[in-house]
Amino acid sequence: MWDPTNLFLNGPYTPWHEEGEAFDLEIEGELPPELSGALYRVGTNQAYRPSDPSRYHWFDGDGMVHAVFLREGRASYRNRYVATAGLQLERQQGKAIFGSFMHGSDTPLPEGVFPKNPANTHVAVYDNRLLVLCEGGVPHELRPDTLATTSQSYDFGGEVVGPMTAHYKIDPANGDMLFFVNMAGAVTWYRADKQGKVLDRHQVDLGVPTFVHDYAVTTDYAIFLANPSMVRLENVFRGLPSTVWELETLDTCRWAVLHRKTGAVRWFEAPDAYAPTHFLNAYQDGTTIVVDGLRTDRFGPSKQEIESGPPGGDWNWWFKQLVATPWRWELDLATGTMKDSQATDILGEFPQINEQRTGLPHQYGYYTTTRGGGDWFTDGLAKHDYHTGETAIQTLDGSLTSPSEPQFVPRPGATTEDDGWLLSIWWDPAADRSEVIVQDARDFTAAPIARIKLNHRVPMGFHGTWTTAAELDAAILGA
Repeated sequence: MWDPTNLFLNGPYTPWHEEGEAFDLEIEGELPPELSGALYRVGTNQAYRPSDPSRYHWFDGDGMVHAVFLREGRASYRNRYVATAGLQLERQQGKAIFGSFMHGSDTPLPEGVFPKNPANTHVAVYDNRLLVLCEGGVPHELRPDTLATTSQSYDFGGEVVGPMTAHYKIDPANGDMLFFVNMAGAVTWYRADKQGKVLDRHQVDLGVPTFVHDYAVTTDYAIFLANPSMVRLENVFRGLPSTVWELETLDTCRWAVLHRKTGAVRWFEAPDAYAPTHFLNAYQDGTTIVVDGLRTDRFGPSKQEIESGPPGGDWNWWFKQLVATPWRWELDLATGTMKDSQATDILGEFPQINEQRTGLPHQYGYYTTTRGGGDWFTDGLAKHDYHTGETAIQTLDGSLTSPSEPQFVPRPGATTEDDGWLLSIWWDPAADRSEVIVQDARDFTAAPIARIKLNHRVPMGFHGTWTTAAELDAAILGA
């Protein structure tokens, strides 16, 4: 145990260092025969003891990809580290040489070495490739079957340079990937086709080095939120937190609405200050853009709090206090005005929809519930109905906890938005191993239809994706 006091090195976050595979996993219940493909998940999994474990943050760890393959009612599993340049350098030296990005490097980096791109935030099959995305640079490319890293730089044929967002969107009309690069608040938005060819790009200057982790799209627009959370890269080399809550720099939020075709930008002023964590979806309703997502009162310590030092030596103190609530924002293009409202009082994170509704009107949103009295970050799942305002909760009767972001898989031939399954990875504290839970999304509060028993714990991670068997086979053949 590297540090028993650091939340992110213990419990469901504890690193799991073994790479391997397992076949014919035990299944409680029965997998639907139509559910055939792969669930990919990526998260942080620190490979070497941090030089100062007290500074370690959840966002800092090395990326490990987990894949659960489902075929003909059977399940298998594989996991592997992403072979980043930083991890390879540490493997050569047999120790950690990079300090915390979130809390500042406690030791100087070797000459000519830049901060690590941990490749730990999102994973997706695109252009018949398995890509791992992280704001530290362009995606890494892995084999979709073995998870071996084949490239540290998938750059769309040389068209994309810089810290690409982990939160891309896929246009359901044509399969185009919609994503952006953010460099000190100068955002470049891209549209690329299914083969990775860049078709469009537009720029938005947000005016400040604001932290832009996610964004939203509609059929005509891309929507960004400038907020008081600033990224100060210079702090990392001074041993200070990189993300700072600066009301003195920006005391309210500002929405930038980019027209996807013309590149024209409209601005909407918010009356207060907050930070988004993740967006659920957005769509157009006449002249109004409706945006659903999660917001928190702040993200990062203030300059004054940084100067006074972490209270009690706990560098993660501010993150432990972070809670996010579902909100709705309505931006009226005709009047230039904005109004917002809280969608539900059930705290949550990692929102997901049926991605066939990306940029289109949606009725349902799914997310993890947070801090309902448990010891860890997530403790259940929620399904929110935006038509009725009702929120259903699934906790599995408390037998498991710390669920991952839920992934919606539409049933083949589905005629309703919620006709499909939800896949998520939960932790069993008693056995210290994880299970993949398969729920019927329509009967959300019922017992799972299948529980896939993994042989070990999957550390609490971030984002993932579902890939159908046909998409998976095409990617394997193209690898």
